[in-house]
Amino acid sequence: MKFDFRNSVAIFLAFVGFAGSVHAQEGLSTNPAEDQYNPNSVRPIPKYEQLYKQRIWTRVDLEQKLNKGFFAKNNEFAKIVIDAVKKDYIQNIYWEDSLTRKMTKAEFFERLNKTQVDNSEPEEQPLYEVDYPYFEGDIVSYNDVDYVCKKDLNDNEVGIAPSSDPNLWEVYKGEQAEKYFPTDITLMEVMEDIVFDKRRARQYRDIQSIKLIVPGKYSNDGANYYVATFAFKDLERFFREHPDEAVWYNQQNSAENKTLADAFLLRLFHGELYKVENPDNLPITSYYGQSAKVGLMASQWEEMKILEREHNLWSY
Repeated sequence: MKFDFRNSVAIFLAFVGFAGSVHAQEGLSTNPAEDQYNPNSVRPIPKYEQLYKQRIWTRVDLEQKLNKGFFAKNNEFAKIVIDAVKKDYIQNIYWEDSLTRKMTKAEFFERLNKTQVDNSEPEEQPLYEVDYPYFEGDIVSYNDVDYVCKKDLNDNEVGIAPSSDPNLWEVYKGEQAEKYFPTDITLMEVMEDIVFDKRRARQYRDIQSIKLIVPGKYSNDGANYYVATFAFKDLERFFREHPDEAVWYNQQNSAENKTLADAFLLRLFHGELYKVENPDNLPITSYYGQSAKVGLMASQWEEMKILEREHNLWSY
């Protein structure tokens, strides 16, 4: 029997095409990598290697002494993130930790406003008087332009035209909204997946997102104010690319300062377990009572359950 190479190749290609069509008809993705890997993970573990997975949320109070490395003066975590957004180093900003609905850069900075200002009808300002000793913050109109006084004028400065000395006067841009300072954003909510990798027989904590929160003691209405959420994958990339800006300060030994990327990887933050994934999407305190004491005890109990499960799975 004579071997026909061309017919053999044709049969092989037809078989491959048939297998591909069956694969598509079954509703499976033609790109298995998209199905098996979490796109928001820094170091994704494929689903077929996951023996166990659980999503948790941890509230981190940056004003606590244990977290001061993230809250050094003029290098607060919120300030680092806000400056990165301002410089377009971080462009993906989200409304919630599902990381599906993005907010614009303008919306982000608007959410940093503590007060709202209505400049739809600008107020008419009094005319400038040459012999009047103006004080800091006084607003006048001069040649149809509004100016605000930058300091209390002394006798030698009285009578200087607002348009001629920028050290004394500046153009008034209207009432400005009061903004939240980075020192006001003292809470961050870390959402992460606890994944037990059955191949390496080890449990990993895979951070997914970080939410910035203004606690009630600094907000207008006494309730926690959610500013925005960032994918940790974007933050981690920024931390790695700008190690001199994204610094975690070691309080005991400055020679061991680290980048924020390593600080999160090593879990150098201390927080309270706020929520464990559940069908009702409720925080832990909703299940165990509303008092702070009972909520703290329930949070610690859930942490112990996570550690115990890790031990048991490792033994298994």
